[in-house]
Amino acid sequence: MKTTFLGHGLGTGKKNNVGKQLALSLESNDYKKFYGFVAFATLSGIKPLKSNLEIAKLNYEEVKFFIGIDNKITSEDALEFLLNENIETYIYYDESSYRKIYHPKLFLFEGKDVSRIIIGSSNLTGQAINSNVEASIQIDLESNDFNSLTEIKEYYSSILDLSSPNIKLLTKEYLETLKKRGLLSNGEDELEENDNNENRKKYDYDKKFTGNDKENFEIILEKYILYKEAKRPDGIVSKHAKDRELFRWYQKMHALYNQDENSLPFEVFEKLLDVDFPFDGIGIKRKQLIKWKKDFQKIVEYKNNVDPDKKYTYVPQFKNKSNKYYEIGFWCAIQKQRRKGNKNYGIEWSQFEEDKMNSINFVWDVSTLGFRTTEDQWSDTYVEVENYYSNKKNYKTVPSQKTYIGHWLSDQMSFKTKQDREDRNDLLSFEKEKMLGKLLNENGVEWEWRIQKEREGIESKIKSWQIVEKLKIEGKIKDFKEDKPKVLEQYRKDATQLRRQIKGWNNERNKWKYELVDKVGFPYEKE
Repeated sequence: MKTTFLGHGLGTGKKNNVGKQLALSLESNDYKKFYGFVAFATLSGIKPLKSNLEIAKLNYEEVKFFIGIDNKITSEDALEFLLNENIETYIYYDESSYRKIYHPKLFLFEGKDVSRIIIGSSNLTGQAINSNVEASIQIDLESNDFNSLTEIKEYYSSILDLSSPNIKLLTKEYLETLKKRGLLSNGEDELEENDNNENRKKYDYDKKFTGNDKENFEIILEKYILYKEAKRPDGIVSKHAKDRELFRWYQKMHALYNQDENSLPFEVFEKLLDVDFPFDGIGIKRKQLIKWKKDFQKIVEYKNNVDPDKKYTYVPQFKNKSNKYYEIGFWCAIQKQRRKGNKNYGIEWSQFEEDKMNSINFVWDVSTLGFRTTEDQWSDTYVEVENYYSNKKNYKTVPSQKTYIGHWLSDQMSFKTKQDREDRNDLLSFEKEKMLGKLLNENGVEWEWRIQKEREGIESKIKSWQIVEKLKIEGKIKDFKEDKPKVLEQYRKDATQLRRQIKGWNNERNKWKYELVDKVGFPYEKE
């Protein structure tokens, strides 16, 4: 095994760099297979290798790239180039989580007698393989020492054998899909890659949001929306755009945003966010902001559905994960920690987030209110009921009437039945009825709990009678009595008790009970 350090960008005059070694390796007759795994690729990183790739296509058995498109750094023209050159290329994209990205920088050259691994910090971009300050290692192996190569191929086996659900062959149709979804950049001349996997635009000036900017903002914003729809779904305004006013406006919005929190007025920032303006280029921070705003909107919807008349917004932390608002309560708890400066819960709390939460009068600490409304008490008691049902032993039960939550739950059940009976909706809101009803249903409890218990008791006794009757018909009653005398005795007691109960069903309210026993033909003395 021989290792060679490949570095550039510090002006040391080092002859070896990743770009040169890729070119030499692709032309070598020592190798028969090439696999390139890179997080990002741009035309300036691939096009200089055109002649080398052409030679490799003639001499190699396989030439394949596996390229990532996270954070919209990989460019349209780079993928178009690979398609036009008939280079077999696969796109790796995991849409299940934006936090976990495809990020390797690995090149494998595999031969019969010798193989080569180049691994380090360089993606397949012009700067990364030629001019950035980068560090990589070239490992040359002989046939008796292919262990490292084997381990790497085994680790990446789901990519190499194309079994990974995140791998897809690059075709013209798929490229068009990626363009329409705005997942690619339009070249790297406008963007530069940094260590945080974000693209940041360079600005040479600081500006203020002037009165003229305010006056023209809505007009140019409309132009920008049309530009996005017609030309660039990702929202980037190219420096080659014909509309120079739009380009200068786009640059200025970026510059103001990057300058400091107060340079871009809050209401302007909010409108730009609404149209998916690519703040900070097209990197992680934009995704975080957009996701945060979507989660915030869920809080607004919660308030409008649950407590529309309150002047402030209070969200309890629900305990039951099946509750449709569980994630909202959990999200609010995380925001509280972030606001306190707890770095374990995400990025630093921003003024934008503070302003948005203040806009709905969000209650960070209930104790600061100095009072509790019945709505707040309802939410908190609901959480206590969730806690009660988190104990599996409480399935198909209700809390004791001697407890506060038992008395509260009984009231809610009464409100529900009264509303249904009188065709009204002022005792229990639709959303509360839906929330509590779902919780009760999941735990085997119906709104009319008393009737449910009576019905289930009658059904249980009917079942006992049916078992005895079946044993009689099948001629097995004697054997069953000898084998399980106490069980048979209980079945017969159940049937006797039911007949006694029926004698007391002498009013209209018990009509439904007669329907239960008559439906199965249970024998009783009719008046």
